[in-house]
Amino acid sequence: MANQASRQSIFELDVLRVIGISLVLYSHSTQYLGWSPHISWFIQHPGTVGLGIFFCLSGFLMQRSRQKQDTNFDRLKFLKRRFIRILPLYWLAIFVFVVQVHYLNIFHSVSFSPILPTVLTHASATQLFFVPKVAEIMTLWYIGALIPYYLLFSWTAKFRFQTYLGLNLLVLAIAFTLKLMLDASPFTFVDSRIILHYPTFLLGVLVAHLDANLSWVKAKSGWMTIIFGLAAIAYVPVVGRDNINLGNSLKLARNSILYYGYCLVWALFIILLVFWLTRQFGMNNSLIAPITGLSQNSYAIYLFHRPIYGLLYGGLFSLNLGSTAIRTLLFPVATLVLLLASHYITIFDINVLKPRANKIMRKLLT
Repeated sequence: MANQASRQSIFELDVLRVIGISLVLYSHSTQYLGWSPHISWFIQHPGTVGLGIFFCLSGFLMQRSRQKQDTNFDRLKFLKRRFIRILPLYWLAIFVFVVQVHYLNIFHSVSFSPILPTVLTHASATQLFFVPKVAEIMTLWYIGALIPYYLLFSWTAKFRFQTYLGLNLLVLAIAFTLKLMLDASPFTFVDSRIILHYPTFLLGVLVAHLDANLSWVKAKSGWMTIIFGLAAIAYVPVVGRDNINLGNSLKLARNSILYYGYCLVWALFIILLVFWLTRQFGMNNSLIAPITGLSQNSYAIYLFHRPIYGLLYGGLFSLNLGSTAIRTLLFPVATLVLLLASHYITIFDINVLKPRANKIMRKLLT
């Protein structure tokens, strides 16, 4: 029954991907518009909340995929499919960032020095373990957290779920303890984000195990939306008062833990709100195709939104047209260009990058 349920598609997940990437674009728009559009009384740090949604969805979908395979679960095949799905496009994004931002200095004057260690750690998705010894290529830290999550999942998912959960909680506790010990030592490395976002991923895995088709979540979404909505609103003044910002914090401290809690609560509130709204009002058929399309392109949008925005706004500055008013007016146009470019990047990934990655993997494994 669980396997049969896990094969059913859930349209709300597409909606959540679109909302998640919209929150990221909304958050990063401040660096291109030159002003802060954040509505502090409603939601702060929307980009990290959007990534919280993605981490939760990733854990949920990983476990659903695992349940489909049941006793036929193969760690290597599982990882191969996941790596081919995300790594080729990710490596292309690293190349674009380095050329455009580091060497050509288009719009952003950012140095990724030391360049060789920075590229190698990002290519191997180990950058969060070596922060701040290597530079961070903007926005790509998310993959540096997701790949270790995938590796840990593939290693432990072969066990019974209770064992899987116990092992992962043990790993989380050990990582938390080691990070505190590192923070108390003269050595500063390992970004706290890789630890503090992992419970969100685990929560997605747990929900998929208990409710693969989200039937219970859909049925109870009304009262759960109210509870998490009130908690999210109550959290806002705490975040504002303590100036909590996990993104700029390398150390595992009270503020970073509070920030993680804020992002988790807001992510769950948005997730539940989407399920409640679609349950109450349904979905307009005319919106299904565009939402599905945006969802399919969301990975490319995430990886390439900064380079594309930077290229367009860099052109404005080169023409001495970089005023805030002009940048603000151009932002919707730049976003449409981003969506169109991401569509073709996704097609290129499906038709060119993934098939070549498959061929390489077959040669390596034979």
